[in-house]
Amino acid sequence: MPTKGISLYTLGKLKWTMEVSLTKTLAMKHKMSVRKVYKKYRAGLDVNGKKYKGLQITVPREEKKPLVATGGGIPLTWDVTAPIEDELKQYAWKRSELERRILSQICEPCGATRMTAQIEVHHIWALKDLEKYTGREKPQWAQIMVSRRRKTLALCHTCHMDIQHGRPQRRTVSRSQTG
Repeated sequence: MPTKGISLYTLGKLKWTMEVSLTKTLAMKHKMSVRKVYKKYRAGLDVNGKKYKGLQITVPREEKKPLVATGGGIPLTWDVTAPIEDELKQYAWKRSELERRILSQICEPCGATRMTAQIEVHHIWALKDLEKYTGREKPQWAQIMVSRRRKTLALCHTCHMDIQHGRPQRRTVSRSQTG
């Protein structure tokens, strides 16, 4: 028996927890007691010529093979000759557009950077909320959101508070942001 790693006792507890979770889930779904779940779905499962206790549900279907769901029937034994395949796979996760805009640390309307102000995100419920500016010119921040068709905007704290409280923006648009 190895001295490091997971013991059979720990795996036995995990197996028991998974079985209890399965039976309680089935009991809630079918509105019956856990004891009735065991009575109804108990099965003797054959694994490599050995019999194990488990749960098995079979759903018959017309003109198709029946659906069979099995819980249990997994022997807990040590296999000293089993190869260890703990190689971690590297994944290159691509960032979403919103993540890239936030990580750029630039206020989209005024061009302030994280060096001059804290960057925050302004969010609206729906783009249709920007239609309330009928008969008058939309504020610059609303025009940016409509043109991008986005419900979020990366802002410095000053611009964010101006938008939240309906004030005209105090900071001017930087030349790098206007084109």
